[in-house]
Amino acid sequence: MRRILQIGCRKKGSRIKEVIRKLERFKWLIAIGSGVILSFAFAPYPTRFLAFAALIPLLWIIENERKAFFHGWLFGLGLSVPMIWWIVTNSFPLRPGIRVLLVLGVIILSAYMGLFQGLFSSVTKRIGVWSAPLVWVGVEVLREFTDLAFPWGLLGYSMTPWPVFTQTASIWGVYGLSALIVLINVGLYKAITNRRKKRKALTWGLITAGVLVFMVGFGAVRLAAAPKTDKLKVALIQPNVPIVLKGSSSVRDSLITAMQEQTRKAAEYNPDIVVYPETATLVDLTADTRRAKSYLELADNLNLTIVTGITHWVYDEKVGHTRFANAATIIHPDGTLDEIYIKIHLAPFGETIPFENVFPFLAKIDVQGGHHYRGKEIVVYQRTPVPLSFLICYEAIFPNLTRRFVAKGSRLLCAVTNDVWFGPDKGSKEHAQMAVLRTVENGVPMIRAANNGISMIVDPYGRVLKKSPLREKATLTGEVPQAIGPTIYTRAGFLFSYLALAASAILFLIALIRRRRNRSRKGKKD
Repeated sequence: MRRILQIGCRKKGSRIKEVIRKLERFKWLIAIGSGVILSFAFAPYPTRFLAFAALIPLLWIIENERKAFFHGWLFGLGLSVPMIWWIVTNSFPLRPGIRVLLVLGVIILSAYMGLFQGLFSSVTKRIGVWSAPLVWVGVEVLREFTDLAFPWGLLGYSMTPWPVFTQTASIWGVYGLSALIVLINVGLYKAITNRRKKRKALTWGLITAGVLVFMVGFGAVRLAAAPKTDKLKVALIQPNVPIVLKGSSSVRDSLITAMQEQTRKAAEYNPDIVVYPETATLVDLTADTRRAKSYLELADNLNLTIVTGITHWVYDEKVGHTRFANAATIIHPDGTLDEIYIKIHLAPFGETIPFENVFPFLAKIDVQGGHHYRGKEIVVYQRTPVPLSFLICYEAIFPNLTRRFVAKGSRLLCAVTNDVWFGPDKGSKEHAQMAVLRTVENGVPMIRAANNGISMIVDPYGRVLKKSPLREKATLTGEVPQAIGPTIYTRAGFLFSYLALAASAILFLIALIRRRRNRSRKGKKD
C-alpha cells in the first residue's frame, strides 16, 4: 500500500512539473492575462478582492524568468489598456484624423505606463521578491513626475469602496495602501511556493493574515472613533450639458439661464455653499460683460456663496498673447469675486503638449486640444464658511498636490470636473473613486460637482454620503461633516513614497555591486 502511494505521489509530482513546464512556455500570455485580471479590481467592477492575488503570477515570472523587464511591461500593458480604453470611446467631437491619432495615443500611453511595471519587475528581480512592496511604491511615485505625470489607477485605489480597508492611507497615503496590497500578494505567493516547507509557509501565511488584520482593525477602530462635527449644508449643481453644446456660442445664453434657474431652485434648500462644475459659467467672470455680471447679481440677490469653475484668459508674456486658463473662483454673497485659482496639473495632450515649456516648437502642434496657461499658485480661500481649495478635473488624482492645499490650511476640498467627454461610465467612475481617497489621506471632506456626474459628498473618512447618477441633470443637496484635523500623512506621511523610492534605489545598487563581485570572484576561480 505504501509503495502504491509513493508511486501515486511521484506521478502527481511529475504531472505538476509537466504543467509548470507548459506554463513556462506561455509566460508572456500569463503576464498579459494577470494584468488584465488586475484591471477588474478597479471601478466599475465589484471584484476588488482580485487586487490581493493578481500579482502572484507576475511574482512567479520575476523569480523564474530572465527577461523580467519585458514580462513586467507586458503585465503593465495588460493592466493599462482596459483601464484607459475609455479615452478612445469618448464622446468629444473630433476630426477623423484626430480620432486615429487618439487611438494611437492610447496605445502609446498604455505602452508608456507599462514601462513602470517593467521597471518594478526588473528591480525586484535584482533585489528579491521580498522587496516588492517597497519597489512597487517607489515605481508608482515616479508616475507623479514630469509633464507626462499620470498617476491613474494606483493599486491602492482598488480599495476605495471599502472604507474599512482604506483608513491606513491617513498614515502613508495611497502609496502605503499599495504597499500593503503588494505585501499580501507576496505573502500568498511565498506561502504557496514554500508549501512543502511548512515552517516557511506558516510564517508567510501569518504575515499575510497579520497585514489583513492590521488593515481591517485599524480601519474599524478609526471609523468607530469618528467624532461628531458641525456640518455644512451644500448644494451641488449638475447641469449635464452635452459636450457639443458646452462650447457653442449660439446656445450660451440659454445654458446660462438654465444654470441660474437651477441655482435658484437649489437656494430653496438654504445651503451654505453652492458648487458648480468645471468651466460651468461658460464665461470669464473677471470680464466686464453682461453675462459675467449676471452671475455676480445672482449671488447677491440670493445671498449665496457660489463656488465654481470658470473659463479664464491670461496674458502670457512668454508667448506675447493671451492664453486660455482652466480656472475656478468664488462669488461671495455680496456679489464680489474672490481670487482666481488656475489649474496647476494640466492633462497631457488635452490641455498641454508635454515639455512644450522646454521645447517651444511643441507649442505649435495641433491636437485639437488647448495649449492652456499653467497655474503656479496654491490658493486657499478664507472668506468662506470654512477654508477651502479647488481640485480641477484630474488634479484630484495627485496625492501630493492635494496635501499641499491641506497643509496650507484648506479644510474642504471642492473638486470641480467635466467628465462628459469620458464616454461610457467606466472612466467617470474610475475618476470619481480615485478622488475619494484624498479625503482619507488628509482628514478633510470633499464635495465634488461634475457636469454630467458623478457629483458626490464625501466625509473625511472616504465614505460617500450622497452621490448623483451619471448623465442626468441633477441638484445634489446634503450635509458634509467638517474636517477632523491634520493626519499623519498631511504632516509627514507623504515622505513614505519617497523613502520607498530611495530605499529601492539603494537596494538595487547594493544588489548590482554584489553581483559584480560574485562574477569577479567566479572569474578568478576559473
